[in-house]
Amino acid sequence: MIVARVTDPVLLRAVCAAAHPEEDVVTDIGLAVEAIGWGFPRLVVRAGGVGAPGRTSGIPVLDLDDALLRRWEAERRMEEPPVARVDHMARRLRTLMDRSAAEGTWVDGALADLTRAAGAQLPLPLRAFARRILEFPVHYTTLHALAGACHMTRGALKATFRRRELPSPFTYLRWFRTMAVAHLLSDRSITVATAARRLRFTSDGNLCRMMAASTGLTPTDVRTVGGWNRLIIGFALAHLTPEALDAWAGLDELFQRRVA
Repeated sequence: MIVARVTDPVLLRAVCAAAHPEEDVVTDIGLAVEAIGWGFPRLVVRAGGVGAPGRTSGIPVLDLDDALLRRWEAERRMEEPPVARVDHMARRLRTLMDRSAAEGTWVDGALADLTRAAGAQLPLPLRAFARRILEFPVHYTTLHALAGACHMTRGALKATFRRRELPSPFTYLRWFRTMAVAHLLSDRSITVATAARRLRFTSDGNLCRMMAASTGLTPTDVRTVGGWNRLIIGFALAHLTPEALDAWAGLDELFQRRVA
């Protein structure tokens, strides 16, 4: 997830083009505050005198000052033939963003663990679905939010999964939210009640019931490396079979990058 605090619409388009295909670009001020406070963005990009909302402690920040943008524009005009401004900016930004962003976030590690457990590369639509929830678990708590990311209704989203003979998208949502719970609880100082509050569960009891129904595990189980491995392997065996991955691969147009 990229939090973009920029005012120039062309620059914003360039940020979106430079972002990874599977990640959200958050621009709405309310969502940006929420993402920085309770999510896991890999980078905050800001320009045009717009500051990052809230504290960004631990989150890399890329500041694009006017002098840099003027230099990019001068370089673009010298090219023969000149490329479109947004394309030139995106090319410059892609390298700068990857250099500035956090490397090896917990979400990247989680997706790598799922890939190993599945024994196959995860299709891009599945990675996009997973990354949205894992990086912004306080926003993607319901099918309504996921359907909005796909520009469709909840009914249409569920029907799309049925046509591919996949379980309900809510099944995957609960597994990925459980992974977010496990990540928080790997810090022994965080209580189950605190994790429930941070991830927008109505209560710690509701969190425990969801985990038990989805995975058969308890919060205590997932605090350990062994519990995390059980969670990942259980997920892969149940829902990342070769048939399921083939079905996900057919959802290429569903979970495209979203500017929120």
